[in-house]
Amino acid sequence: MNEAPAKSIDLGERLMGAGMVSAAQLELADREQIRKRQPLGKVLVDLGFVVPEKLSSFLAKEANTRFVELGRLTIDYEAVSVVPLDLLRRFRALPIAKVNGLLTVALADPLNVLALDILREITGLQLEVVTATERDILNCLDHLESAGGSIQESIDRIIKQKAEEDGPVVDMEAEAVDATEADAPTIRLVSQIIARAVETGASDIHFEPEERMVRIRTRVDGVLQPDVFIPKALQSLITARMKILADLDVAEARMPQDGRATVVVGRRQINLRVSSLPTSHEESVVVRILNPSARIIHLDALGFSAEVEGKLRLALDQPHGVIVVTGPTGSGKTTTLYAVLNEISTTDLSIFTLEDPIEFRMPGIRQTQIKEEIGLTFSHGLRSLLRQDPDVILVGETRDTETAQLMVRAALTGHLVFTTLHTNDAPGALPRLTDMGVEPYLLPDSLIAVLGQRLVRKVCERCKETQAHPERVFEELKIKPPAGLPLQLWRGAGCEACKRTGFKGRQAIFEFMMIDHRFHDAIVHRAGSPEFARLAKESGMTSMFEDGVRRAVQGVTTIQELLRVTRLTGAENGD
Repeated sequence: MNEAPAKSIDLGERLMGAGMVSAAQLELADREQIRKRQPLGKVLVDLGFVVPEKLSSFLAKEANTRFVELGRLTIDYEAVSVVPLDLLRRFRALPIAKVNGLLTVALADPLNVLALDILREITGLQLEVVTATERDILNCLDHLESAGGSIQESIDRIIKQKAEEDGPVVDMEAEAVDATEADAPTIRLVSQIIARAVETGASDIHFEPEERMVRIRTRVDGVLQPDVFIPKALQSLITARMKILADLDVAEARMPQDGRATVVVGRRQINLRVSSLPTSHEESVVVRILNPSARIIHLDALGFSAEVEGKLRLALDQPHGVIVVTGPTGSGKTTTLYAVLNEISTTDLSIFTLEDPIEFRMPGIRQTQIKEEIGLTFSHGLRSLLRQDPDVILVGETRDTETAQLMVRAALTGHLVFTTLHTNDAPGALPRLTDMGVEPYLLPDSLIAVLGQRLVRKVCERCKETQAHPERVFEELKIKPPAGLPLQLWRGAGCEACKRTGFKGRQAIFEFMMIDHRFHDAIVHRAGSPEFARLAKESGMTSMFEDGVRRAVQGVTTIQELLRVTRLTGAENGD
């Protein structure tokens, strides 16, 4: 009883000495630790004072181990089986590999000598200790515990139950509506579909009705992939379950409906946006997956070139003005802006956001959810927010004239404003703003920069191989190779890790347009996008396509993937 506080205080002092927490934060955390009776590290993470990855990296350094991200590793589940799950939970430990009598174990606390001694005694193996976040370890253990039973087994259970009943399908639908048991077949089936989509990193789930079946597809890395086929007889049950989750009218099948739901996958709270739409084969349901507990990506992890990152950091040093991030839906604009806010967030700045929806919870930042049904729009929220004494404002999306005008005027009155626009490239943002009603003469003094971006799929690291005769590819597509880099291209051969696609994960490609005095006359005279693109080129801007070609030569993506995403031909980018 007396040893734990001493260890916790010592950890707190070490964290404070490393500049990771302040004395005031540590004082509050100590009080919360006494109240909750939890380890100090967990309390600091829960309060948002320390990022889990930074805490784990700190502990790894102190224990002379390496920090690993479990989400990027393939876990050897045979290795996990050598230790009882309840013991792994107790020690916050996860065996991840077993090779030649050496067991690699991830620990949340690599300095836990008792855990190491017991694990050695139980397994009879030598241990290699690595450090991982407690959250990631518990998520993996939860997944192992709930892995019993497949989606096909759940489908068979529902079909068997239906066959044993005398009533028609409508009675089964009523059962789905009234069911509250966690193991009800329909509930379990829908939960498994959602959990599998979350675990594979899908952004959307499509329940697509056909004449004789329901096809389920998931969007992974921006591309729809087939998942499973569901018998037509189960369609009404699954649709009813999704509507119940999203608090929609189960009886209404003639009109489109939209709703929101929150589910728990492992220990993660996942927000869903559910949309139903009547079709010729009954209702189509599409689910957007939002993971508010996902970690905030740091600015230097977004994959900027050194040139773009340097210019962006220069823009962030400005005391006031507007920085716009552009790109199509699903191009990672929000992720970029969260990384920016995470970069500039300090105790001496007052930061507010207006979002629809709030995708990440950020400690130290006041975030407001837009609710148009009660009149809380972006423009109304921005008017109210300006009375809250902000230094930095994030407007999740500039959709209308009033919001655009208020945003520009906020910048002119001393605020740093971030926002997003739906345009194809960075130069297109300027005519878009003037078309929305912003007076051209206000833009040169308020607009700092525009960042354009898109997402390309990354070549799978496991099956990555060089492509023969890369010079022929550039010649055939009439694309100019980037200067100063070896001329080579890469492809993914296809493996289990990438589901034979050759791609795993996504990377943004960028173009960054700084607004300077050269843009003044073109803005005031309402020039078109080509003129702004020409001026940006003169200022040294590298286009998204050129950035993508450089990524392809570096082995991040492929030329074919770049062309798919940008929808550009080689002739348009020949010089």
